[in-house]
Amino acid sequence: MEHSSMTNRLTRGRRTILKAGAIALAAISLVACSTSGGSQPDDTTAAGPVDGGTIRVGATGGGSGDTLDAQNPLTTIDFIRVGALFEQLVQMNADTGEPEMVLADSIVPNDDATEWTITLKPGITFQDGSPLDSADVLFSLRRIEENGFPGLSTMGPIDLANAQIVDDLTLTIPFTAPYSIFVEGLADVFATRIVPEGYDPANPVGTGPFQYVSFTPGQESTFAKYDGYWQDGKPYLDELVIIDFADETAQINALQSGEVDLIDQLSAASVAAVESGGGNVVVSQTRGFVPLTMRVDEEPFSDVRVRQALRLLVDREAMNQQVYGGLGAIGNDVFGAIDPAYDGAVPQREQDVEEAKALLADAGYSDLQVDLYTAPVGPGAEAIASVFATQAAEAGVTVNVITQDATQFWSQSYAQVPFAMSFWNTSAYLTMAQQGLAEGAPWNETHWANAEWQTLYDEAIATVDQAARDELVQGLIQFDYDNGGYIIPVYFPGIEGMSDQVGGVTPNITGIPVNGGSWQNVWIASGE
Repeated sequence: MEHSSMTNRLTRGRRTILKAGAIALAAISLVACSTSGGSQPDDTTAAGPVDGGTIRVGATGGGSGDTLDAQNPLTTIDFIRVGALFEQLVQMNADTGEPEMVLADSIVPNDDATEWTITLKPGITFQDGSPLDSADVLFSLRRIEENGFPGLSTMGPIDLANAQIVDDLTLTIPFTAPYSIFVEGLADVFATRIVPEGYDPANPVGTGPFQYVSFTPGQESTFAKYDGYWQDGKPYLDELVIIDFADETAQINALQSGEVDLIDQLSAASVAAVESGGGNVVVSQTRGFVPLTMRVDEEPFSDVRVRQALRLLVDREAMNQQVYGGLGAIGNDVFGAIDPAYDGAVPQREQDVEEAKALLADAGYSDLQVDLYTAPVGPGAEAIASVFATQAAEAGVTVNVITQDATQFWSQSYAQVPFAMSFWNTSAYLTMAQQGLAEGAPWNETHWANAEWQTLYDEAIATVDQAARDELVQGLIQFDYDNGGYIIPVYFPGIEGMSDQVGGVTPNITGIPVNGGSWQNVWIASGE
């Protein structure tokens, strides 16, 4: 695929995903000044897990554009739907974010990571009874490439035209350059789900725990237990029904009236309402984030001292309390927090107003005034902009917050204006860098182009040895920490509410609701 064409298609895809997802995520901007940490469901409440029953899920963010396409979900509610039907070769671990095998038994590189061998687990079938084989995997990856779907952004310099099927469970995939992070890319939350050869989105068939029954975009979808599911004894539920809701208030009312059993993407303000009604809450400290993006190629952000100063203006704990009710996790201006190389790579940045003022004075910007463009692009985006403006004023910096609707923001401001907001889910450092910083990255919001950083990045993605690669990643993290164009103050929480009859919902680091969109472990005690 011609590079500029691929980049344009991916960019349109990301804008579509984030624009549509903005509606789903905006509810968390209903800010709570303080709240409890929320209770976690106790699976012993009803002596679970329990087999059988129907669970009714009230989810926000749907509309007429909803899809069941395994490889092109557009909103968070799409992600939780396709997660019931389809699975990936590898996914992120719920606790650490590290890759763990799902449909694949192993994915291993040759000595220089120019070729990878995928071996599938035996005995897995699609919901139509046909066996999963290597031809299905190759078809799935080629479908992503041919359509320019978002998962392509994590597959690097892949050469699918020359991929080879070795046997029913084995295939080899060459790359045009060393690419050591193929497994991390496949585990990314973007859609690299596997479908059968000849897949028809209008009649969706996957390997997941539930099979398709009905789907009305913007209204409701119903899925039935797949009895041939490859994980023994699962799923527990007989039926999964996902119902679209317009907003968080409607979700809370439906949970309290018993119309639904589980609701997602709640704001911190709703924790008390769920618990007071006898329900339970699961709070996930995700590593998804809503950053402030500074264009490093335009004044005043082309001066690294200005970028450093603005990062030093943030009181991160105060922002967490004011935007997320204290339920988020503190950020440190560098993405990739799930990466094994991340912890301890750089010291935690703290607010230092005096140092910020000194840096601005040295750069000739003592009376700095900037416009910050925001919209409901992610959890708490507008609140983050407001709190940042208040904190920046302590150093005499004037931040004019310009609030737009999502459509206007994505079409006119995103990656165009000097200072704006954005939204990202969880990824490992090098995978996210490939999407947002590296040469040719489709979503280079900060307009980053640094030869020294690029050389180090190229070396890292070509390094197979994990320890050696981690050391290079730490160097990249240090470089970003000192010079980058992101302000990442806090990681947003994922909050789900449910009746006391629901079990098997646990915290998940990805930021995708309900166990990262995996349904096989969820159960309901009522049997209704």
